[in-house]
This record gives sequence, C-alpha cells and structure tokens, in this order.
Amino acid sequence: MKTLRWAHAAPVCLAASLLTACAGFSLGSLFVSEGDEQKLGAEFDRQLRTDPAAKKEYPVFAANTAEKKAFQDYVVNLAQTTLAAVPKGERPDYPFTFTIIDADVQNAFAVPGGYVYIYTGIIKTMRDESELAGVLGHEIAHVTRHHYREAMARQAGLELLVQAVGGGDAGQIRRLVAQSFGALAGLKVSRDNESDADTYGTRYTAAIGRNPLGIAKYFGRMKGSGLEWLSTHPEPGNRVGDVRDQVRKNSTFNALAADSATTNYRSRFLQMTAAIR
Repeated sequence: MKTLRWAHAAPVCLAASLLTACAGFSLGSLFVSEGDEQKLGAEFDRQLRTDPAAKKEYPVFAANTAEKKAFQDYVVNLAQTTLAAVPKGERPDYPFTFTIIDADVQNAFAVPGGYVYIYTGIIKTMRDESELAGVLGHEIAHVTRHHYREAMARQAGLELLVQAVGGGDAGQIRRLVAQSFGALAGLKVSRDNESDADTYGTRYTAAIGRNPLGIAKYFGRMKGSGLEWLSTHPEPGNRVGDVRDQVRKNSTFNALAADSATTNYRSRFLQMTAAIR
C-alpha cells in the first residue's frame, strides 16, 4: 500500500496508560460487526473528502468535463457491475462507494464499510478492461470477505478505535479515525487473505463476462516493478500461477480466457480512459 505523508497518517501511537488500560483485551477474539465497519468507513471517507491535508494527499478525481465524467462513470459502473455479480448472501448489507483518486500513484485500496479507492495512476498502467475489473474485484473481495476485521485485530491501537465505534461516541470516533487515518488506509491483510481476494476477485471478474485472467495479466507485467499496489502483497509471480491454475480448472473461466479478443474489452477501455492519458 501507499506510504502516507499526511500528518495523521502514521499508525496510532498509544500512550502507555492506554495500552495498560487495554490489558487483557484479546486482539484475536476481536469482533467487528458490519455496523462497525460501516461507521469506520463512513468517517474515513468523510475525512478524506473534507480535511485539508487529506484532500491534498488524496485528491478526489474531478469530473469537470464531459470526457472526465464519462471516464468516472465508466470506472464506477464497472465496479458496481462487479459488485452486483457477488452472490447476495456474500455481500454485506451496507452499500459500496467507489472513488477515483487523481494522482499518478500506482495503487488501489479499500477500507472497512465498502469504501474502495483506485488511483488514476494505476489505471494508466493497465491495458484493457479485464485488468481493471480484476483489480476492482480484488479490492471488493477484501471487503466482502471481511479481511479487514482480522487486519484490524492484528494492528496495534485499532482495537481502541473499534471500542469507540461500539460506544457510539461520534466525537471520539472522529478523533480516533483522524489519528489512525493512515493505519486504516494501509491495513495489511495476511498472505492467505490476499490469495483469497485473488480467488474471489477472479470469480467476480468471470461473473461479469470479462477475462478472468485480468489480474494475472496485470501481475505478470508488473512483476519486479516496485509498484506500490504490489509492495505489501505476496510475490506476484506466485499469484499469477495461482490465478492461472484457478482459471484452467474451471471450464467457464477457461472459455472466457480463451476468448480474450472479446472478453478483454481492450478497445472500450482505451476509449473510455483516454481522458486521463
């Protein structure tokens, strides 16, 4: 994930007294409800859009021309289409919000509560729509699979934030989200969670009729490039092989991949992303 420069971007530094107060609190048994996720995500997104320093660090894409509006609609609609392909029983009850960050950073991330962010910089490195769908599907899967619950349990300090959410003190939630802003934006999930997001993201990509090898194509080309989106993820080469094996073993996925001339949607992708190139 991206290295954050915002003043509040470092993980929460807790005073010894607070750590002592939390003695006996089991991170491993921490339970974060969907309601908790939604509150945390909503406050994170509010601060991203309103705090002056956060707005500078995370400039939200401004669709101020017809071409830019068409580009934004294209990305958001693809994300919503991918989300709609997730079986209802696997989707959280809360709605998702998809936001484009206008910065030449090759990154994408999500926070609890269905808030997914993708940078124009990473989209510029892609070659077709299946790669975009694959990355979006991967980030959606982190949310639908609730990977951030485990990540928050492991990250020192965020248990206090969750306790504040459970207490319902809006002012305290606001302060603690500000203090832990970067920790939320840079939540690191386990290798198993990353592999799980690859697996489910590939399923979601196939479910909307795009080449399910999209994310594998992206990973394969970016291997060893030092891209920020890959910097906290497992070895890209291994993940390429895992996704290819997943596709090969599924006849429907394999057929979509074999018809890549159609399922990559390259021409449409290049046309709709021309506004940022």
